[in-house]
Amino acid sequence: MKNIYVVLIVITLFFGCSQKEEVYKISEKDQKEIEALKKSIPLVLANQGWEAYEKLFSKNYQNWHMPGNQIRNREDYLSAVKQWYDAGNRATDSEVETIAFIPLSPHKVMYLHKQVEKFNLAENENQTSRDIRFISIFVKEENEWKVDFTAFMDAPKTN
Repeated sequence: MKNIYVVLIVITLFFGCSQKEEVYKISEKDQKEIEALKKSIPLVLANQGWEAYEKLFSKNYQNWHMPGNQIRNREDYLSAVKQWYDAGNRATDSEVETIAFIPLSPHKVMYLHKQVEKFNLAENENQTSRDIRFISIFVKEENEWKVDFTAFMDAPKTN
């Protein structure tokens, strides 16, 4: 009886280890589209308005501001951004520095990047900026890249 267990373990290990893990790739064209989309997101809101901005996010979008412990769904995240936007705040510039693309499936990519966004805030006349670190997941819906998930935190202040 003991030998049957050994045989079953060997067979399980053999088949478990012999299966190839699928390796996905992302084309240079898709990389450029995702980089351009990520850079443009704050500016789309400022220049094209709410409806154009809202369409950039997948139907299952989620967001995590990493210092917190709560993941917001699409509706909660967009509601918070809408309040900020309706208060008169606008982005004026956006720069993105790519760290890595990690394909998760044929139409889903994790994108690690740094982003500096500049804003004119309604409550004062000074321009402000944020240096942010992002982990984003982009998904292709209806042949267009959409933001499916973002986790972000402000870059640590160094003195």
